[in-house]
Amino acid sequence: MSIATECVGLDIGQTGLKAVRFRRRLSGRETIEYFHQPLPFAHPEDVEPARRVQSLRGFLWHNGLYATDRLVTAIPCQDLFVRTLSFPFKDAEKLSQVVPFEVENLIPMPVDELAIGSVVLPPGLTAEGMSRITKGSDVLVTAAPRDKVAEHLRFLAQADIEPAAINVDAMALYSVTQFIQQEGGHVPHDLAIIDVGASKTTICLVHEGRPVVLRTILWGGNHLTHALAVRHACSFADAERRKRSLTVQQVDPWLDPLLKELRVTIQGYEGAERGRLTHCWVSGGGAKLREIGGYVAHQLGLYPVGPRQGFGLDSPRAFSIAFGLAIHPKLIRPKWRFKPTPAGLALDLKAVSDANAPQARTSARDKRLALVGAAVLGVLALADGLTHLHVKEQRVQQLKDALQGHYAQLFGPGAAPGEEIDQARFRIAAVDKALAVVDGSQQHILATMAAFMKQMPAGASVKIRDLTVEGPMVLLEGETTSFEAVEKIKQAYSAGGMFKDVAVSETRVGASSNQVVFRMSATVAQP
Repeated sequence: MSIATECVGLDIGQTGLKAVRFRRRLSGRETIEYFHQPLPFAHPEDVEPARRVQSLRGFLWHNGLYATDRLVTAIPCQDLFVRTLSFPFKDAEKLSQVVPFEVENLIPMPVDELAIGSVVLPPGLTAEGMSRITKGSDVLVTAAPRDKVAEHLRFLAQADIEPAAINVDAMALYSVTQFIQQEGGHVPHDLAIIDVGASKTTICLVHEGRPVVLRTILWGGNHLTHALAVRHACSFADAERRKRSLTVQQVDPWLDPLLKELRVTIQGYEGAERGRLTHCWVSGGGAKLREIGGYVAHQLGLYPVGPRQGFGLDSPRAFSIAFGLAIHPKLIRPKWRFKPTPAGLALDLKAVSDANAPQARTSARDKRLALVGAAVLGVLALADGLTHLHVKEQRVQQLKDALQGHYAQLFGPGAAPGEEIDQARFRIAAVDKALAVVDGSQQHILATMAAFMKQMPAGASVKIRDLTVEGPMVLLEGETTSFEAVEKIKQAYSAGGMFKDVAVSETRVGASSNQVVFRMSATVAQP
């Protein structure tokens, strides 16, 4: 298995999802994969967060991008405050302390509500490529509202994404030029990078090899498509296909808003006597418009870059932002170097937000660990409670056994501990039950049975099958030799004595010869 450094740059646009997977093996071999998926946006429900999350999850799953543990996204410049500040000293510790105060004076928001990121720009390069000697330092500062960063993270979390870093889209464009230069390209030191997207245009002005201006213009390729759809009275899809077949000279009237904003941005920087830009690189999906690179450069008074400067056909024009995110300098080291170089300029708003947040945000892994810890504590608490309960039950049982033994010594074996009156009643009832068996004063069973047998006529052959005494009633089932014997027995009990209401309820011939089965009932007369 080969060891490789891998990172995925994810560019989430209004009309499409773009991703670049950059992989560098230990041998130095590099592989770059590009992924793209269009997104519908014609209807309001198409831009709902839930539907976009579903599309993003399917895009990552279909292309196997969930397998990487390094994924970088970006926040557009339009959601940020971006400024280059100059200081008369170079001490990094002092700069980290002074920058928040300077930002507080420039932004009408509390510093606690901002995620402030900054990078110290290296000294500018001369025409010969040498670093200028300066006593001060320039710092590129970006400040994003914390709720914007939190909203971006929540959107990604719904798609099961935990980004390794959150860059700025314009800084990703600068990373592309740094990569081209490391690969041997002669990137101009004074360069205007213009990324024309579907809904916006991102600008990164590079002066003396350093990013100095980051900006977003809210004009993109869709504005041109809408203009063509109105002009030719066709659908948006037909206008998009028509746009691909036209040259830039045929649509130049609709490019005026973009060119005007580009001139204002470049002249605003050059007007402060900071030097002139010389070249221009047009990238993004809008760069597919025929001859747009040379046309924009000519309108701005700049030279277009080409293969001579390293921007050939293999340069990531349409995927420039995603490519710049995939080669984040803090995650992808320069080839054959094991430590990041100072020239690797990039921002990470996620790290800044986590470090400066008033309350640390718990990651999904931390939540899982917390749940596991809570479950373990719950199991231990339950085991402890059951152990205490078992020990107490044993103690109670021991006390019961000791009390039972002590009580048995006083009241005899078999007696259960309780109230003395209840025990006395129990003993009296037991004695009465024993006396009732032999006492005939109240027509008890033995006395009744004895009187019944004495009144049986002499000489009668009777086999008693069942003799039941239920209170004053005596029920007899027996066998004799004839019906006359049955009548004789009935008359003997009816003649007087202690029985009355003598009746024979059933008389029948038995299964054997000379066998008569009968049933007789009698009531014990009260004395």
